Amino acid sequence: MIFVVICLLLFLCVPVPHFDKPYSTIVMSDDGRLLGAVVADDEQWRFPPAYKEYDKFFKCIVTFEDRFFYYHVGFNPVSFVNAAIENYTQGRVVRGGSTISMQVVRLSRSCKERTYCEKMLEVLLAMRLEIKYSKTEILQLYAANAPFGGNVVGLEAAAWRYFNTSPENLTWSQTAALAVLPNSPSLVHPGKNRQALLKKRNFLINKLKLDNDDTELALMENIPEKPFDMPLLAYHLVADTKATNKGTTLMSSIIYDLQCSVNQIVKSHYMKNSANSIENSAVFVYDYVNDKTVAYIGNYIGAKDAAMVDMVQAQRSTGSILKPFLYAAMLDCGELLPEMLLPDIPVNISGYTPKNYSGDYLGAVTADEALYKSLNTSFAYLLRRYGVPKFYNVLKQLNLHGLNYPPDHYGLSLILGGGEASLYDITMAYGSMAKVLYNSQHHFTDNYDDFPFSPSAIMLTFKAMQNLSRPFDQSGWQNFNSSMNVSWKTGTSFGFKDAWSVGVVDQYVVGVWVGNSDGEGRYGLSGVNAAAPIMFDVIGVLNKSYNFSVVTDDAVEVEVCAVSGYPKSQYCPSVKTILVPDCEISTGVCPFHEKIYLDSTKQFRVLPSCYDVADNNADTFFVLPPVMEWFYKKKNMTYKSLPAFLSGCHENENEEVMSFIYPDNNASLIIPVGVSGEMQSIVFEIAHRNPTKIVYWNLDEKYIGRTEFSHQMALNVSNGKHFLRCIDEDGNEIVRSFVVKYDNK
Repeated sequence: MIFVVICLLLFLCVPVPHFDKPYSTIVMSDDGRLLGAVVADDEQWRFPPAYKEYDKFFKCIVTFEDRFFYYHVGFNPVSFVNAAIENYTQGRVVRGGSTISMQVVRLSRSCKERTYCEKMLEVLLAMRLEIKYSKTEILQLYAANAPFGGNVVGLEAAAWRYFNTSPENLTWSQTAALAVLPNSPSLVHPGKNRQALLKKRNFLINKLKLDNDDTELALMENIPEKPFDMPLLAYHLVADTKATNKGTTLMSSIIYDLQCSVNQIVKSHYMKNSANSIENSAVFVYDYVNDKTVAYIGNYIGAKDAAMVDMVQAQRSTGSILKPFLYAAMLDCGELLPEMLLPDIPVNISGYTPKNYSGDYLGAVTADEALYKSLNTSFAYLLRRYGVPKFYNVLKQLNLHGLNYPPDHYGLSLILGGGEASLYDITMAYGSMAKVLYNSQHHFTDNYDDFPFSPSAIMLTFKAMQNLSRPFDQSGWQNFNSSMNVSWKTGTSFGFKDAWSVGVVDQYVVGVWVGNSDGEGRYGLSGVNAAAPIMFDVIGVLNKSYNFSVVTDDAVEVEVCAVSGYPKSQYCPSVKTILVPDCEISTGVCPFHEKIYLDSTKQFRVLPSCYDVADNNADTFFVLPPVMEWFYKKKNMTYKSLPAFLSGCHENENEEVMSFIYPDNNASLIIPVGVSGEMQSIVFEIAHRNPTKIVYWNLDEKYIGRTEFSHQMALNVSNGKHFLRCIDEDGNEIVRSFVVKYDNK
């Protein structure tokens, strides 16, 4: 008795066979379809064990390999005896007599010689295996580790490699073909020895005793011609999974059919863009309602360097893609109203001279128009008012991880591409805004205190973004947004290096980046002509519009001047009511409407101090500052300029009648030297309310000329600091100081 107990204890001390092989890295779609995979470190297609109950395969393998599997304790003595007799009769080994449990042991002890001692050890370990695991678990171990020819190991890998489907979707014929492969994987391979494979498969099908119809259909199916290539539908997701969780299966939220469609869209646009040496593109689609990534193309797989660079995660210059964030932030703090007039004029702010993409200026433009026309000068003006550090903190709250320097490093260029962000972060930021608005309008109880924008500010921002366009020829472009409503924004970085487009529709936000991963710029590359077409093609597949409510619970009504968009003043001729975030408005009242007194003929302006005015001679005028007016009149022929003063009745008038367009005060002007070493001229320009007035120009207190109608003066100015003084014929005077430095590079 003691001997038996000792033997039992010794038996229980025998280690349970286990597998320590490396596994492939796998990414699956939300419905369990294979998106991509990479081989294991030993170059084998060995998928991580799924430990599922593969009913068809289990039935096939038991029928073919070990029909008494469910009755023995790890080995079958009858099979041993029969194998020994048959091998002796044939004079060679023709039958092994191993059970499935013993085969699992053998698979765990790879590279062992097949001797009688090894066979006895396999019996012992198989019995130990049977104590540790259930019959189903043993079959699962077999399915996960059996060889299926070539470098394919395990049923999961074999099903995808030979039939491009999951094991659960295999037919009886396909399952039978796979079940016979582990018996002799080096001899029987789907790509060769086809007759041997067909014969074994048909033998097993007949042995399964299926229904007559199932048997007939199974026998009629063809065997595979050759292995399928593993899918490459989400290459960069697979690479990222391998880097962070090598040898695992990622059950992603990617929608398989959408991923396939987006891959085709990216491929079709690559054919056009590559003709202009634009190699790379990325698409990220985020379901903000359910907080899921539903499509992810890190790069077109056929592009140069595509395998090495995931452009969804890469940090790139943002261009204009951040402008809606500043717009929303200023709405929320009461420093901006949607239709408030902003200057759109050339500026030079401490040497920084932002220019509009079109090269043109509108003079005065509403805030929402500045957003959907993406006017750089207007947004540089807004950021200067709002403050770079404040806006920097807003971007940090939106989790833009590419801002690695303090705010002063970026300055006003932060709003025009001076900072970097990834497509992932940008898309998620827009998605977070959409989520807040969605939850608010569905009256969910989420707390938005930690989010930088209120629902009403987001609503007004997205409303403005639905009118997005560019101030240059867009023949046919309106076809993009004629079929569906989209809140969208584009961006183009300096030097045509990065093209961005982000669009929000019901449930989804689509982000697109196009360019070259090595940073090479291509003339003409822009968000509107390279990234937006891809974005709208993806939105077309989604077949979604953006139908959000234009009223939010946190919005309030205010009366504003119908012309200027500012809170009404006593001189505003007409007012209207608009919705704004519930906050204290700090813009001040309308500054552009003034009460002007006219003489009895109503042709000239007068002052009460020098003319006996009457109320019926007073009128309200819409008056812009001189530089804004100068550009505004070019685009608005109905703009009514102020009448000239009546002779002798303007002495006490302190209004600004003229202003420099270029340069700004204390500007630093870096002027390139010509090819032949000649000094380049600088063109100075003035805006005057009455262009017919003569203006006299003095440089460093020396008279240099006069202008009339067009107040421009081209001057050759030496290095150093200078003063420019201009006086009109009425004695109005303006002065500018500036520094000139010639660049000999």
